[in-house]
Amino acid sequence: MKIGILTMHKVLNYGSALQAYALQHYISKLGYNVELIDYIFPNGSRKKQLSFKQKLLSPLKKIVSGTFVKEHRFNEFYKRYFVCSKGQYNSPEELANANFEYDILMTGSDQVWNPIHIKDDFSFFLPFSKTGVKKVSYASSFSVAELPAKMKPLYRNILSTYSSISVREKSGVKIIKELIGTDAEVVCDPTLLLSKDDWSVLIKDFQKPFNRPYILVYILKYAYNPYPEVNHIIDEVQNKLGLHLIILDGSLSDMQRKDATVIKNAGPLEFLNLVKNASFVVTTSFHGTAFAVNFGIPFYSVIKDKSGFDTRMVDFLETIGCPDRAIIFDHYISSEHINNNILPEDNMKFRIASQKFLSSILKES
Repeated sequence: MKIGILTMHKVLNYGSALQAYALQHYISKLGYNVELIDYIFPNGSRKKQLSFKQKLLSPLKKIVSGTFVKEHRFNEFYKRYFVCSKGQYNSPEELANANFEYDILMTGSDQVWNPIHIKDDFSFFLPFSKTGVKKVSYASSFSVAELPAKMKPLYRNILSTYSSISVREKSGVKIIKELIGTDAEVVCDPTLLLSKDDWSVLIKDFQKPFNRPYILVYILKYAYNPYPEVNHIIDEVQNKLGLHLIILDGSLSDMQRKDATVIKNAGPLEFLNLVKNASFVVTTSFHGTAFAVNFGIPFYSVIKDKSGFDTRMVDFLETIGCPDRAIIFDHYISSEHINNNILPEDNMKFRIASQKFLSSILKES
């Protein structure tokens, strides 16, 4: 049985790389021959075009910002931990013309069905699948509560070709039901298929990143910009705990903070090490949240709102029974109410159910 997974595996993002590794690794442990289809996204005309001046300055900018080292660490992670298809594909057209010989094609996790993110590239719906090849999805994410009306017919047609659909959020179940009448399964993100012990093996030779307790701050700005309001949450947590801040991928203003260190060159393994050894995590990242949960680190997930802008973290935290860990970015919080108790392993039942589901859809083939 040979399985090909299509997901966002080579995006310069910790969660993207680690979820791709986790899904492949777990399926491999089940005894299957599994590859990541080496599709580079975004690509071609979908990439932001740089001016001549930007191209000229890009290498210098990468060295100064730490991105050069970061990219090197990501590339080393890919080489060491990914098992990819022999061919690399740089456009939907190349995927359509490829001669894949998989028994199962799987849409993996991450924001592969997010209409805002994928735009006009529907490769992650596996339209290139041959007749007779089973199509399934594992923890695929729309990341929105509602699809644009003009995209619903296209989504409806292509989703109806799957034999089994699982999603990462409850909002995805509703979308699938409305479009094709199928009851999709909610499963955990692939990173949660693996235990904290499984992840710790990858960083067993790493030293602690800092010689005293710290709060890890990991704020992403690609979906919305939580600054400057989020500074209040960070400040209150630091005032409450009295710990040093380590700010991952921080800005120039973060470098001016007192009792803070900015890290801009971490790769996937360095990211794991930072989360595992943190005393508290403040993050806008879904995977920052997922790894805090997996390693049992107290955290706050900073969100834009609870009305459906991005349903990933709200749905996840409700599923594992701690919705109070989601904090709206511009809401006032008092240090007196900051909860730094370590969460119980409420995600264990979710993990086991998801593992059983994944195993069952593969055995049915």
